[in-house]
Amino acid sequence: MYNIKYMGKYKNESQILTGTLPTQAIKYNEPDNVTSAFLKGGLISLPIIVILIALIIIKIQIENISFENIKGSNLYISTMIAIGLSIVFLFVHEFLHAFCFPQNVIKEIWFNQNELAMFVYCSAPISKKNFIWIVLCPNVVLGFIPYILWILGVFDFNLLVSLAVIIFAMMNVICGIGDYLNFYLTIKQVPKNALVQNYEFHTYWFLEKQCNVNLRQ
Repeated sequence: MYNIKYMGKYKNESQILTGTLPTQAIKYNEPDNVTSAFLKGGLISLPIIVILIALIIIKIQIENISFENIKGSNLYISTMIAIGLSIVFLFVHEFLHAFCFPQNVIKEIWFNQNELAMFVYCSAPISKKNFIWIVLCPNVVLGFIPYILWILGVFDFNLLVSLAVIIFAMMNVICGIGDYLNFYLTIKQVPKNALVQNYEFHTYWFLEKQCNVNLRQ
């Protein structure tokens, strides 16, 4: 219905659809490899992560939550639950990326065994605003919303549940550093009325009037 396909193991670029791209398209000024992308994404997201951790500490102090109760078996069990859920939700994370693309275009979900990571590939041109939502959606849904609910005390009824939720939320926030890099690059480099498109393993932008002319394979 939504043209979302799980493609299995990714081996090389020949497996992904390259689509078509206007010759006037401008490539993002972005890192050339995954390691550099995560390092730069980590630096960009570090202030946000520090603020989130500070708010957690403030909540613990304000509500006078005993660190003795947090330590020990409660923390261990909650951490194991959070890690297990995070692994399961890796596919959900990618599905949310794919779901946010237009319904009628093909979205492929791949698993890169070498990097132990999943990714979505779609070569359809997307507006700047929609592309920003596509890259942020999983982090908002799986990270920031549970975090906000935890801060508001929704899970305070049970310490084990509360710890599992906040660890799960922070893990999902931190795992999105690659997405935050795409968000930052899009905000910084792409004009307001431009379209954004994935082409092979790079991201490009171009003006909408160029979308149907001078396409390259």
